[in-house]
Amino acid sequence: MALQHEPYFLECKMKTLIFFGATGNLFTRKIFPALSSLFYHYEMKDVTLIALGRRFAKEEDYRRFLQETSPGEKTELLERVFYISGDLENPETPSQLSQLISKAGEEEVIFYLSLPPSLYKSALNTMEVTLSSISPVEKKIALEKPFGSSEKDFEELEKALKKIFREEEIFYVDHYLGKATVQNLIILKAENLFIEKLLSRSLVKEVRIAVSEKEGVGERKKFYEETGAIKDILQNHLLQLFTLLAIDIPPLCEEDRKECQKFLESVSQAKSQLLTQIQLPPQEAIYLGQYEHYREEVGKPHSQVETLVYLPLYLSSNRWQGVPFRMLTGKKMAERESYIEVVFHSHFPEDNRLRIEIQPEERIDLLIRAKAPGMGLYSSPVRLNFSYSGSFGANTPEAYEKIIYDLLVGDRTLFPDSTFIRRAWRVIDQLISIIQKEGIKPRLYPEDTLTPEYFWHLPLQYNSSLPGENQTVS
Repeated sequence: MALQHEPYFLECKMKTLIFFGATGNLFTRKIFPALSSLFYHYEMKDVTLIALGRRFAKEEDYRRFLQETSPGEKTELLERVFYISGDLENPETPSQLSQLISKAGEEEVIFYLSLPPSLYKSALNTMEVTLSSISPVEKKIALEKPFGSSEKDFEELEKALKKIFREEEIFYVDHYLGKATVQNLIILKAENLFIEKLLSRSLVKEVRIAVSEKEGVGERKKFYEETGAIKDILQNHLLQLFTLLAIDIPPLCEEDRKECQKFLESVSQAKSQLLTQIQLPPQEAIYLGQYEHYREEVGKPHSQVETLVYLPLYLSSNRWQGVPFRMLTGKKMAERESYIEVVFHSHFPEDNRLRIEIQPEERIDLLIRAKAPGMGLYSSPVRLNFSYSGSFGANTPEAYEKIIYDLLVGDRTLFPDSTFIRRAWRVIDQLISIIQKEGIKPRLYPEDTLTPEYFWHLPLQYNSSLPGENQTVS
């Protein structure tokens, strides 16, 4: 299946990447290192970087800051970084931007928003004025989640974006989709027909999808108080993994580029359509939690924001009807791990399982039974495994390398479209409505003790307490 690009250095169009929020942790810890890797390892030499921020007054101070946060960074890329100091509300900012773009003589302008959503309006105004004052160029925009806070809120964001950009020019970033094992779900199903056939209600007992985080909210206190675990992780990461596993993979594409594009569009449409088939569970099966010291951490003594959510989802399709998809995400858990686990019907208590691990290690394991050593016909569980590091060494790109690479070449495969996001919010809005109507409140849970395994052994509908649980948050 031809999903690979030509080497990047064959792309000759000059590009300007404009980063809003270029002094924040996301840019310095993830995005800039990814850009550096692409620049030096993938010959991505046809770019100019423009950074906007308020933290530094001078360009040389910003470049020094980048060098300090990226030890060993060579000067060749830093020389292509330009910095504009000032507020987005400053009427001079669009003029400064347009002058830099025109001076560079670029053919394509790519805006990248790594900002709190409250600043999107000002950023979009800056873009609109900037683009109106330069010669016509190709343009794109990439923005980080959250994409609104509800279906209605997202529609307002989409409306604002489409005043300036067409749908095909908008790239909604979910970095989870840049991880190799997540991408491999498409290949695993599309090019291994037996696996695609195994994934159905006739053979699958249940599916488990977990994003378990060891850290707390950290520096995202204000954001998390407005968002919570449901909107932060369930609405995007978990639903993306859910749809990638559960969709009917369309026929494979051939080597022809048009056929590949048709295949990828079919995958995108299938994911969006699947969201319309989701059935939410009764309120008894919805668990919300809040770790014990969350309120102290955020300075909100009466906060009822959930830091953990666990619930089963169901699908009305013939292929999956009756199969529970157990969804879990939580902070301050015992371990940092993310995975999908497909549990098959089995004759033994230790079920056959297909485990697709995303972190801490990107790997795929199949748990089967084989003959144990000795004279008798006795079986024992064994793992057939594949790991990216073991098979491919250090050659697998980091998630943000893949995300930015695809953004540059215009490949939308790993970016959810507006239909998917709108329908995902519709599911979340319905879930939140149930929670509010039924008065479901988070329960306090002990930090650094809970694991996904504990939740997988709970009955699908329950009213029991968790080990070490203190009380319902009030």
